[in-house]
Amino acid sequence: MERELIKKAAKTIKKGGLVVYPSDTVYILAVDPTRQEAVDKLLAFKDRWTGKAISVAVADKKMAKDYVRLSLNAESIYDNLLPGPFTVVSEGKHRVAKGIEAENGTLGIRIPDNKYILGLVKVLGKPITATSANLSGRRPHYSVESLMKTLSDKKRGMIDLVVDVGKLPRNKPSTVIETSEPEIKVLRRGDLITGDSQSLISKSVRETEKIAEFLYKKNGKLVVFGLSGNLGCGKTVFSRGLGKVLGVKEKITSPTFVIFNEYKTRGGKFLHFDLYRITTEQELEEINFLEQFGRKMVACIEWPENMGGKYLDRLKRITKYIPVNFEYVDEKTRKITFGGGVY
Repeated sequence: MERELIKKAAKTIKKGGLVVYPSDTVYILAVDPTRQEAVDKLLAFKDRWTGKAISVAVADKKMAKDYVRLSLNAESIYDNLLPGPFTVVSEGKHRVAKGIEAENGTLGIRIPDNKYILGLVKVLGKPITATSANLSGRRPHYSVESLMKTLSDKKRGMIDLVVDVGKLPRNKPSTVIETSEPEIKVLRRGDLITGDSQSLISKSVRETEKIAEFLYKKNGKLVVFGLSGNLGCGKTVFSRGLGKVLGVKEKITSPTFVIFNEYKTRGGKFLHFDLYRITTEQELEEINFLEQFGRKMVACIEWPENMGGKYLDRLKRITKYIPVNFEYVDEKTRKITFGGGVY
C-alpha cells in the first residue's frame, strides 16, 4: 500500500502535478521544484507571491549539495540533527524554478524523518517542495478533511492527487535555521529548538520529552543514554519521555534508592539507572552492572560519571553509548547537549 501511494505520487509529480502529501509534521504540498509550471501552480494555489521562499525536501546531504552551498555550520547540522524536524537555510545554487528560493537567493532544505517523503524523493531522484498544505497566512493541517474544509471548489480543482494517510500527530511545523551567515539563527520555532549543531533547547517538560524521542529515533535501537547534569535539570523527565516512545505502561520514577528499575517495552526492556549514590566499582559489581545490557534493550543512566572510566569504556564497547548533558540556561530553560562526551 505504502509503495503504491509513493509510486502514484511520483507519477503525478513527474507530470507537473500538485500533490497533497503527508510529512513528519503536517500535510504538505509537493511539486517538482525544478519545473516552472508546477511551481507557478503551487504559488497560485497558496496565494503566495514570488520571493517568499518555499522549502524543499531531499533524500540526504549529497542531494542537498546539488542545490545549496553548505557552510561549516550547515554541514554540522546535517551530520548531527538530520533527518529531523528542521529546515536548514543555506545559500542557493539557483538550480530550482523561480519562486522557490528567497529574494536573497537562499533556499531552505529539509530531510524529514518520514518514510513517505524519503521514499518519494528517492523514487523521483530529485527534491520535492515541502511547504505546508494551507493557503498563505492560514494554519497548517494535520488531516486532509481539515484542509478540504478551507478550500473553495476552484482550489480543490487545482489539486491533482491527495495522499491521505489519516490524521497526523500534532507536531509543530519544522524549526527553521539560518546557516548562510556566520552565526546560526533560528527563524521559526518548531517542536525542537537548536542551540548549535550538537545541542537542543528545552523550555518545558514536553519539549524535553520531544528531545528524548528525537535522539532515540536518530540513534536506533539498543542504545544507552548517559545523562549528566545538576539535580532537577531534566534527566528523569528525559527518561520518562523515552519510556513513552518505547511503550512503557508503568510510571517511570527515579530509581535513586534501588540503583535501577527495569520496565517492559513493546520490543524488549527499558533500564533506568541512577548512579548518584554509587561510590565504588564494587557496588556496580554487586548488581552485575554490565550483564544488564543485552539484546532488545534501551537504557538511561543518570550520573554516568560515577561509574568510573573502566566501566564506561567497557560499556561503550558493548552498546551504542550516547552522552547527553543537561545545563541550566535560566529557571525554565535547559540546554541539552548530545554526542560530545560532556560531563
